Amino acid sequence: MATLTETLSRPEVAEPDAEIDATSREVPLVVKVATALEAAHIRYCQWKGRLKSARWAQGLGDIDLLVDRTSVQAFTAAMASLGFRLAMPRPHLRTPGVLSFIGPDPWLGRLIHVHAHFRLIIGPASGGQFRLPIEEEVLDSAILRRCFRTPSPEFELALFILSSTLRHRVRDWLTRAEPEWLPLAWRQLTLLEEESNLERASAQLARALPQIHAQCFQQCIESLRPGTPRRQRVLARYRLEYRLAAHALRSPPARVFELMRRLALRAWARLGGSTRGKQLASGGIVVALDGADGAGKATCARALATWLSPELDVFTAHLGRPPRSLATIVAGGALKFFEWLDARRRLAEPGRTTAHVQLLRHLATARDRYRLHRRAQRAATAGAISICERYPMPPNKALVGPSAALSLGTSIDSRFAQRLRAMEERYYERITPPDVVLVLRVDAENAVERKTTEPEDYVRARADLMWNADWSGSRAIVVDASPPLTDVLATLRSHVWNAL
Repeated sequence: MATLTETLSRPEVAEPDAEIDATSREVPLVVKVATALEAAHIRYCQWKGRLKSARWAQGLGDIDLLVDRTSVQAFTAAMASLGFRLAMPRPHLRTPGVLSFIGPDPWLGRLIHVHAHFRLIIGPASGGQFRLPIEEEVLDSAILRRCFRTPSPEFELALFILSSTLRHRVRDWLTRAEPEWLPLAWRQLTLLEEESNLERASAQLARALPQIHAQCFQQCIESLRPGTPRRQRVLARYRLEYRLAAHALRSPPARVFELMRRLALRAWARLGGSTRGKQLASGGIVVALDGADGAGKATCARALATWLSPELDVFTAHLGRPPRSLATIVAGGALKFFEWLDARRRLAEPGRTTAHVQLLRHLATARDRYRLHRRAQRAATAGAISICERYPMPPNKALVGPSAALSLGTSIDSRFAQRLRAMEERYYERITPPDVVLVLRVDAENAVERKTTEPEDYVRARADLMWNADWSGSRAIVVDASPPLTDVLATLRSHVWNAL
């Protein structure tokens, strides 16, 4: 019998009944899910995707489970006990009767995505979706495979044929392009046919769903075979839609409106708008990642974003180096000009004008940090997970704070300078504390060894400041950053997921 490692190394179309071994020291999350559902006596089945076990077992695809409606609470409790969180797609992508659960798998280092279908919905979200009112028949036929329960071979074959037929598009006919998914679908259909019988599948489907008679079912099968004319494939889709019209999720006018909205959202995404990723039902949060230079903030921030972004909406920001606004660019250019004049005049200290321009530059930077902080907070309010490096807070104000705390621009004490400092302070006071604060703590020696792109004295001084910083009143979670990166990332992932 195949082990889990062998299963994960198989090609996209896995052999039927591929086993996922639960005897390894660390049990994969998908095995825990199947075990928990059996222990809770929940009626369910994996109604599609069984042949892609080599894909979804690695967290690279969704696991689609049909669950009995009467087991909603028990199913939700079982998933919560395994660390899963309820996630919501964007409003225009939501399907009634379908919930998304996302959970971390330490064995894979990925997020596992489970779709719970309390109504049997087929069809692409971008096109027509239809409910098949045969949930009871499919669940009654479920048999236990090596990992999840699946429908009987006949129902599994019928559902695959119907859902694949709805994937045909007019665009493929007009452009005379062979759909990329069709060869794989044909190989899957061949494997499913070896396990069942087409005639029995057609008869069983006709009894459960009289609208789909034998002729319609045969047309759907022909649309998936190689060499079938493109026009015949599209016609098979529309004949099937006509038969299922009473169970359509959207009327034809609503589908046209939905298509127009999707095109508008796609255009918005090209302009830089965020339309990707699901949002947790509990809402978004702001995660601050602070620490000394060389502690690994940038590496950990990228790793956390990479870990979360395949499934969830993620916003990243570096408040220590915010995008420069026009005011900051102008102030910086003026500062360089006046510093050049001071050098020409051979002044030992910055002149009066230069000192005021320095304060203007610090004020502009404070404004940029506040604006980037505002974007991160708004993204979290909209449901995203905002991961922010070098978040300005009282304990680290000596590294990212007002110029007075940094002992910069203090050579001038005019009324105008006092006003500039007061304005700068107000920007930092308006920065809202984050929801989660993770501090990577590393000693000066390790910081100097890791941060080779900066002068040693500079890195050592900043590391000493962060080492002596008092985070006790900020609810910060201090993480030892001296172990290997994999161990540090595992700790950070655990803290972030527990906060969601």
